[in-house]
Amino acid sequence: MGLFSPNVSRLEKDNNISGLLKCLEHDNENVRYSAFVALANNKEPGEEVMSKLKNMVHDSDPWVRTLAVLKFAELGDKGVSDSLLDIMDEGSVNNRIELMKIIASKGATEDPGILQSVVIALGDRKEVVKMAAIKAAAATKSRHLMQYLGDLLHEKHHKIRMKAARALHDIGGEESADYLIGLLADKNEDVQTLARSFLSVMEIDYVKKALHDADFRHLIAGIGGRVPEREKTAQRIGAEKIREGLPLLHRACRDKYKGVRMEALKSMSVFKAQASIEFAEKLLGDKFYDVRMEALYTLSAIGGIRAEKAVGIALHDSNKEVRELAERVLNVK
Repeated sequence: MGLFSPNVSRLEKDNNISGLLKCLEHDNENVRYSAFVALANNKEPGEEVMSKLKNMVHDSDPWVRTLAVLKFAELGDKGVSDSLLDIMDEGSVNNRIELMKIIASKGATEDPGILQSVVIALGDRKEVVKMAAIKAAAATKSRHLMQYLGDLLHEKHHKIRMKAARALHDIGGEESADYLIGLLADKNEDVQTLARSFLSVMEIDYVKKALHDADFRHLIAGIGGRVPEREKTAQRIGAEKIREGLPLLHRACRDKYKGVRMEALKSMSVFKAQASIEFAEKLLGDKFYDVRMEALYTLSAIGGIRAEKAVGIALHDSNKEVRELAERVLNVK
């Protein structure tokens, strides 16, 4: 290309396509980047240009590579789905945010690469990335993302909890009911109000009871009370088979006191709801082996393929009793 860097701006102004294509092979990554932008902005790039641009998805420079992946993701090219994960691993904060914006603009999808990118972004340490990811998750309409949004309902910042609640409502409709009922026990009034507004439009009997039943308000108070009260409330929900209390049991699975977690698991076994599997599965990683064993009993009671796969995790538990129980559960299946 010579001793001097080419004038990409001049090549673009002159619509010198061949010159710009040569710049895509330049040793200087800044030249390649500028040439890519110039060619990508061409209203009628043609097949040859698009083919050359697509090759830049594998460019040696992360900066150029990210630009190319974002561009073809914006065009809806599923061939770059795997490369999206590279952006989440190596891209800057702005790159990650831009990727989430592009995903949000494309709407509903079940593309594995896109969904995995959103999952990673939902767990990003940067709040701005997480917020952009919530919007992207809502846009995908994928139910596979609901449990990850559900995790954000326990975030410290109430605005994140509110955005996650809205995304769950947008994705799931009735399927979001249990997540939203759990938010009626949130400590922030704005979060409670938002959850109530979403639940009020659902024509589900147990949802209506959760909204209007005075006894349920006592359950909410109990699950937010002191340790003995929380434990007793978790027991009562199962003993009296209070279906609208199931979301409160899901919240109790995150309780700091292991006795509350144990009682929540026992009561969850009563309802045998598939929605409880993700919460029982997470407790297979509890630091107390007896909680992990109770989680296995709960998964066994719920049953089904998802529960069986979750039980398989415990086959590699550090505790012999837990491993043996997992083997027994699977043998019974």
